[in-house]
Amino acid sequence: MTDMKKAYQVAATAVRQRFAEQHPKSLEILNRIRPQDVAVYSGSYDRVEDILKCLKVPMTMDPKAGQTQAKIIFLNCSGAYNHLPIYQLGQQVKNGKWLVSSDWALGKVIAKVFPKTVGWNSKSTGDEVISVEASLNSLWSDVVVLGADPQWWLESSSHPIEILNSEKVKIEAASHELLVRYNAPIVAVSFDWGKGHVFHVISHFWCKRSRTPTSRHQGPCTDFLKSGMKLSDRGIEKVLSQEKITPNTLNFAQIQSAATSTELIAQLCVKAIEQVMPESEQKRGFFSSIFG
Repeated sequence: MTDMKKAYQVAATAVRQRFAEQHPKSLEILNRIRPQDVAVYSGSYDRVEDILKCLKVPMTMDPKAGQTQAKIIFLNCSGAYNHLPIYQLGQQVKNGKWLVSSDWALGKVIAKVFPKTVGWNSKSTGDEVISVEASLNSLWSDVVVLGADPQWWLESSSHPIEILNSEKVKIEAASHELLVRYNAPIVAVSFDWGKGHVFHVISHFWCKRSRTPTSRHQGPCTDFLKSGMKLSDRGIEKVLSQEKITPNTLNFAQIQSAATSTELIAQLCVKAIEQVMPESEQKRGFFSSIFG
């Protein structure tokens, strides 16, 4: 098993523990997700399904686009999307579904189906790792550690994001290194489309490596579990015990990279399900989490 694969397993356990301690309602929603609620379309490169498996979130792989009842659809980075009726997918978003995509889906799907929102700037990155700064109130803002930016792996030939409508599109995260190297600082964007929502990231959710640019990043993984995820001491012990690791099995940067991506996937699932959940059911779920 590679270090990053182990990092994703530990990150998923840590995210669930964070939800249990800090957002019990979100954990309840995550636990109630059914396979038909989440659709994942296979890609040539990214593997968001592996993160969902680590999170123990059930899903349906490659359903017929016009028949899926999924609340949220994940579109992995791929060399081609010929098997998908992409404009039908766009109509489903307009009707209320959430669409989450990575890297090459930008020019091949997102820019075509959701015109005048975002596009590819025609440049390509190298195989590199960059520092990421999350925007205020972004889905990542809960797990930010000041002075120790998350490290985001870029696949060779990742496609930088260009915003075409700054009033409609929200920047979820950016990178000074991307700005300097490719004049395109955006790491992740989101925007509403009709009743639905679109979220796109450069490169992949499943990161193959990280890096340790500072001494803080070289520290033990428990430093991030405490300062980034803000787990209790008991919660940290539970994560280490469940995953059968020691604080030095993984470093700060490895668990931070994996947890940043895993946290994002978990939150997107929860928010997509929550949006379509009847208010009465939301209240019932909330009170049942309190009174058992």
